[in-house]
Amino acid sequence: MKAHKFLEEKGLEFEVVEQDNPTKSCDDAARERGVDTSQIVKSLIVERHEEKGLKEGELVHVLLPGDREISEKKFGESHLIPPEKSEKITGFESGTVHPFSTEIKHVIDYRVLENNKVSFTVGEQLRGVIIDTEEFREGLDRSDFEYEVKDISLTNQEDIEQLKESGLEEEDAKFIADKGLSPIYFELNHDPEEVVKAFQELLRYDITPEKEVVEEIIEASENLNHLQKLVEEYAETGEIEESGSFELEEVIEDIFDEHPEALEDLEEGKDSVENFVIGQVMQRTSGRARPDRVKEVLENEY
Repeated sequence: MKAHKFLEEKGLEFEVVEQDNPTKSCDDAARERGVDTSQIVKSLIVERHEEKGLKEGELVHVLLPGDREISEKKFGESHLIPPEKSEKITGFESGTVHPFSTEIKHVIDYRVLENNKVSFTVGEQLRGVIIDTEEFREGLDRSDFEYEVKDISLTNQEDIEQLKESGLEEEDAKFIADKGLSPIYFELNHDPEEVVKAFQELLRYDITPEKEVVEEIIEASENLNHLQKLVEEYAETGEIEESGSFELEEVIEDIFDEHPEALEDLEEGKDSVENFVIGQVMQRTSGRARPDRVKEVLENEY
């Protein structure tokens, strides 16, 4: 049964929100429904390992705020079940599972109930529910499943430690944790320094970092200075300019054609030529080339 049908059946008051776009993340859903990410109720079907009174393989329906992740320390070891298994159990495809879609035991992070309103999918991509938290809790009480409310999400300090383990310095880890950006950070498969810089620059313009935007900016940038310029342009235009295309090898070849003595110095093993070439490359590419990539080409091609 879809969420709004369940709520209607229980005589509860709520609002159905029609969305313009399908959502792929809690941040997307929050933006489409005009709420904060912390007000989104994230539904996860997990299989918890044997401990704390649960049998091995027992399934649990977990409800978390959209900006939180499960703390293994508090919840115990568990793993998300595969999407096809989740759909078989809930009747809803991945990303559209709602809080009332199963009758298995629910474990709810207490922070879900701290907001005055919460929001969740009705069970489809383009519609969501916004409901007062008291009405939502009434719905939980009138449901057929057992539930318990407890602290199961990562604390800020746990978040920081996890971020540090990924290679971040403590200052950067604290920044990401304090801004609630950990979920996005762990979804991005990019250099940590680039991700932190993208977050910082976007926030400098009061732009909430979103995975797709951060990813596009990083992939279009050639170095941190260029990344900063891309964010500045995005803040002004709402668009991310594609990186000007250039073949680094061709740029370096042109430099040696114009400065044959530099190539001779390089072949003789003089260290100073490397800095000369990097400087020339940066000048000719308007600062978009990566010095480490220039060094790599020099080492491998010359």
